Amino acid sequence: MTRDVARLSARTFDLLVIGGGICGLTIAADAAQRGLSVVLVERDDFGSGNTFNHLRTVHGGLRYLQTLDITRARESVAERRTLARIAPAFVRQLPFVLPLNGLLRGPVTMRAGFLLDAIVAHDRNRGIPESHRLPAGRVLSAADARRRFPWLREVSMSGAAVWHDYVVVESDRLNLAWALAATNHGATLCNHAAATRLLRDGTHVAGAEIVDGPTGSRFEVAARVVVNATGGDLDALLADAGVATGRPMLLAMNLVTRLDGGEAAIGAPAGSGRALFMVPWRGRALFGTWESGTVRRPDERQPSAADIDAFVQDVASAFPSSGLSRHDVTLVHRGLVPAAVARDGGVALEGHQQIHDHATRRPPVEGLISVAGIKFTTARAVAQTVTDWVLAKLARTAMPCRTTTLPLPTASLAASNSGIAVTTSDRDWAPDILAHLAAAYGPARQAVLALVAMKDALEDPARMLLDV
Repeated sequence: MTRDVARLSARTFDLLVIGGGICGLTIAADAAQRGLSVVLVERDDFGSGNTFNHLRTVHGGLRYLQTLDITRARESVAERRTLARIAPAFVRQLPFVLPLNGLLRGPVTMRAGFLLDAIVAHDRNRGIPESHRLPAGRVLSAADARRRFPWLREVSMSGAAVWHDYVVVESDRLNLAWALAATNHGATLCNHAAATRLLRDGTHVAGAEIVDGPTGSRFEVAARVVVNATGGDLDALLADAGVATGRPMLLAMNLVTRLDGGEAAIGAPAGSGRALFMVPWRGRALFGTWESGTVRRPDERQPSAADIDAFVQDVASAFPSSGLSRHDVTLVHRGLVPAAVARDGGVALEGHQQIHDHATRRPPVEGLISVAGIKFTTARAVAQTVTDWVLAKLARTAMPCRTTTLPLPTASLAASNSGIAVTTSDRDWAPDILAHLAAAYGPARQAVLALVAMKDALEDPARMLLDV
């Protein structure tokens, strides 16, 4: 994948995607695979915004069964299965544990929920590798849960629910795999290129003005359809064009800590009423997700000290045995996410993907679609819907989507595990180094080791296992 700014203004593209997060990258890959000429621009680096700031989970929609939202649960099951099929090297299964209390969320109710999940997710393992097949959920006694999961030793409960979902250990590599899928099918991708203004031809959007980050030069990219996939900055471009969605945003945070994450994800209610999870990530305990109780402006995406303190207090109340303090926090994942406003004026995380065809809004503008995703798990499905809309706008034949079946580049188990016993400069690398490189780079790890062989300063294992 080569960054070639000159290619961006050399032609009129079928589709311009603005934003290189997981939504933008999957849209670019799907559209390119279906034969459209595609260009994508990202003002920072691919996957550097909200896409990086997520909890690393790929869940199957078990929580939606609490409200009998079977449609969303089925979508989550299908998309979880799809990722395990097309990118098995980048997801691994992990037990998730939730303490149970009371009548509505007690062991009896949870057993009924698992029976319903067995029906809704009956095909959860269809077509995926044996190593990724997920067992059925079960309920443990309180004593057994405390014995098996140290994080729950001081949590009041009458039992615990255990099920399995996936986690993405190297999310940046999964993002890159989607980028490679797009470029392998002819898409042009360019990072550090910021869209500053939409180009209008009357009531039709015809592209965007772009500023190249490294040089500061300005140029125009022409496209028949533009997709705005800029996440928390959804309305930044739209406001100047007079077509802002007015979608309110919340601040969402996850905390990476020095604490040992163990071998299971643990959920617990916080004193504030938020439901939090501790997810093991690279040996650390990652806590999330915390959302602000008020709407935040685009210039309020940086959490305040009070925000972080409130989050730490929530973790302490949810996980009394953690002993978490501000000193233990090593990284704050944050981003702006779509909010839903209740009738009483309260705000909460929006539960549905937001896709806007501006031709159907006021004022109507043709050739422009805005999308604000809320779930990493279902980004591929959102991309399929958006690409269907783009094909309809271009009056093109509705070519079938193939992103549910085509393996992502570098993401197969065979590619990840082939040639794992590699020697470079007559040095046998330790198994933990090789495992880290296999997870991070897949088959490209041999090129990394070759680079190390030429750069003696890189042979320090501490550099090879660069920590968060």
